[in-house]
Amino acid sequence: MKAIQNIREKFAKSFLLKQMNEMKRSLKPTNMENARTVAILYYLPDEATYKTAELILGRFLELNLKVRVVAYTNQKFNPHYFIPKISQDILTAKDVNWRFQPQKAFVKEFIETEYDILIDLSLEDHLPLLYCAGLSKAGLKVGRFQEDHQLFYDLMIHAGPDETIDSFASQVIHYLSRINN
Repeated sequence: MKAIQNIREKFAKSFLLKQMNEMKRSLKPTNMENARTVAILYYLPDEATYKTAELILGRFLELNLKVRVVAYTNQKFNPHYFIPKISQDILTAKDVNWRFQPQKAFVKEFIETEYDILIDLSLEDHLPLLYCAGLSKAGLKVGRFQEDHQLFYDLMIHAGPDETIDSFASQVIHYLSRINN
């Protein structure tokens, strides 16, 4: 089964890269001070992560940013602790096709919106989130450093093996605050 999963993932990534090569997007580096809109992607494995993500979102809201969130869980249904809000959506395992492409209606609007900054807080690869990040028309895309992610993100930040979503978010905010426009 693992071999089939690996083949599916390789095929899905190559299909995604082909789609990314066909799209047009302009890079618009910005910092936290000048940004007005931020899109956040994160993986939601459990309730503790959800609570941490809510605290992280609060930090962005304190900076007077309009925040849009997409979470992904590999569960088949929305977790009972995830409370949908106007600016937050969730993708479940049932919401992706065999190429791991999200099939929910909000995804098209998400990737077409030109956010000032897109931040992927995932600490592991999750193809539905990579799909959203890769095809997004955001001006600046930020994510975890990984050698094969150079086409997905404009700014990559190293995440150590013991990194948490909270400490990674702090690093992202720190570096985005240092960018000079």
